[in-house]
Amino acid sequence: MAPWVYVDFDPSDFKFVTIVEDDGLGKGGGWQEAKASLNFRRLTVPHPIKSWTCPLTITMPIRTEVYGRIDPSRAASLAEEITEEVANVMDYDLPQGIFCKRFATQAHAAFKSKYPRLGAKVTNP
Repeated sequence: MAPWVYVDFDPSDFKFVTIVEDDGLGKGGGWQEAKASLNFRRLTVPHPIKSWTCPLTITMPIRTEVYGRIDPSRAASLAEEITEEVANVMDYDLPQGIFCKRFATQAHAAFKSKYPRLGAKVTNP
């Protein structure tokens, strides 16, 4: 039987903090980041549920020319949107470490594809 996967992250999973203040000069400025530990579960009947956590860091500017001001709430919503989209198409048969690295890589690529001039970055520490 095919595995069953349910993904439901929440903006509160991504607590963005300012790491470089926006000086208000130029077309963009400032930098913020969120360190998150996202939980994943896979169920394949008749086997027990397999659970693991992937740590990742998402960074993005506070203000951009194209997207304007990105407050922590908006940053968290963007992070939730992208990570859920990526999680829904991941290969859950991968070993945990490879899954987490690939998840971060694909989330980074999804940000670049969907929001090309945002400058968001996703890494797996």
